[in-house]
Amino acid sequence: MGPFEMLSGKQRELLASFATLAPGEDGLPPPERVEEMLEALWLHVRLTERHLQPLVVRVEGQARALQEAEILLAMHELMAELEWFPHGSLEWQVRLMALEDAAVAHVRSLELQLFPRLADALDEREQLDLVRELAATREDLWMEMRRTRSGFEALDHADSYSFHV
Repeated sequence: MGPFEMLSGKQRELLASFATLAPGEDGLPPPERVEEMLEALWLHVRLTERHLQPLVVRVEGQARALQEAEILLAMHELMAELEWFPHGSLEWQVRLMALEDAAVAHVRSLELQLFPRLADALDEREQLDLVRELAATREDLWMEMRRTRSGFEALDHADSYSFHV
């Protein structure tokens, strides 16, 4: 399997994570589903920044890479804002919808425009190298995310413990 087929599969999983955000009894998506979607999106954005952006510069040029970078920055900002606003508030809901729209547009752009051109521009060895690099980076990012999350959970537990003493 080539790198772009692998990325396409991960992108389908990412878009499917948005589909799991169906509202619960309170009319809001469950927080754990939102967290799973944000983790998947964060991984996607970081992989895109590290591995696809340099290829876009090489194959499509600086102007096209800047367009993609702006979309990635917008998604970063929306993800951060989802953390700032209270879950379920109007501001939060607006950002969640905007994030989904941005992610869908970004994935479609990659799938329909960039992936075919990038695949044509890379020889077989470069594609194999990209597969290995993507897998290694995904694992590193996954571990980084888990360490960060575990650290926050430990802090939350320590803080809650100190309040009950």
